[in-house]
Amino acid sequence: MISKIWMSATFVLALSAQVYGHAAIAPALGVAGTPVRNDVERPSTANPCGSGVNIASTIDSSTAVAAAADGSFTTTVTNFNGGADGSRKVTAQVDATGAGTKFVAATVTTNGDAAPAAVGSQKIVASLPAGTKCTGGATGNKCLVSFKTTAGFGNCVVVSQGAAAAAGNAGAATGAAAGAATGAAAGAAAGAATGAAAGAATGAAAGTAAGATTATGKGRGRGRNGKKAAAAAAAGTRAARALLAEIESRGEEAVHAAKRSLTSWLWA
Repeated sequence: MISKIWMSATFVLALSAQVYGHAAIAPALGVAGTPVRNDVERPSTANPCGSGVNIASTIDSSTAVAAAADGSFTTTVTNFNGGADGSRKVTAQVDATGAGTKFVAATVTTNGDAAPAAVGSQKIVASLPAGTKCTGGATGNKCLVSFKTTAGFGNCVVVSQGAAAAAGNAGAATGAAAGAATGAAAGAAAGAATGAAAGAATGAAAGTAAGATTATGKGRGRGRNGKKAAAAAAAGTRAARALLAEIESRGEEAVHAAKRSLTSWLWA
């Protein structure tokens, strides 16, 4: 009987270790002071801050982390188990409305260990997306950030945004947009200049080729005309020589005829 009770107690303790969370991020939504194991949640799509957490009633009473002008903020993650199950490596999502219904990915620039050898704490540095303006809470300047470790544990943190932080974050977004537009315009201008230069070069080459073709055509035309003139001159020379030969032939016949007539008269 005693052995059965001991085994049951051991089993319950083992289940408790699995049920209770293994890492929390401070300051946690709805938690006063430093969170303990029982304060850890399992954030999900349906419950981004954990099951049973009332965001509307706790966002204004929870300790908020102040965001810097560049949108960055720092929290602390503490694990209650070692190894991968007590991971201190997190991902983050932010809801600028503070209602917990419109989350977008946030950037984690300084993260924790995915499989720490022992329990402990580490600083987590994250940043709100460029252009984010927190509008949640009664003050209208709070964002809600959901942290989740690689082991699936975590909770939400409230981030407050001052006027300078909101202006700086909006300025960063404006600067990024302006930079992109300037880059696009510069690229378009460079492309137009390159196209114009290429077109001019192509046109010049085409003109040169056309000129060469024309010159070649004229040269060929002149050559053909010269050949025709030479052929005509040769034909004229041959005709003149033939006429002279015929005259000479007829002259010789006349001389012979005269000689025969004179000889006949003398012998008559």
